[in-house]
Amino acid sequence: MSEERTLLEFETYMFGIKGGNAGFLKMPKEKYELTNERLKITKQGLVSETRDDIELFKVKDITVRQKLKDKVLDIGDIELISADESKPKLVLRRIKSPHDVREKIRTAAKEAREAAGVSYRYDL
Repeated sequence: MSEERTLLEFETYMFGIKGGNAGFLKMPKEKYELTNERLKITKQGLVSETRDDIELFKVKDITVRQKLKDKVLDIGDIELISADESKPKLVLRRIKSPHDVREKIRTAAKEAREAAGVSYRYDL
């Protein structure tokens, strides 16, 4: 079995800019770390922090949603549909270069399914 390694790190963009850590009051943000096994999610609020993850071999479908304003700013929402029972639908909001990030998640999920020997059957 191989060692887990980081493939990509990205975060939510608020108002078209990265969330800042400067100053007394920190801006709420979501940080993501894509590894070869899972997508790690850290939600940083004003007073709390939540950490969660989704195993990549469970990801079934990935969709990017952009409005006209979002296209201009090159940001968008990435929606993941998974076989995870606790969170079958996960939305990564306001992601910079969402189509590039989607492709990286898709490739990593495909490789994770192959490594785990998992396949999904579709009725046509």
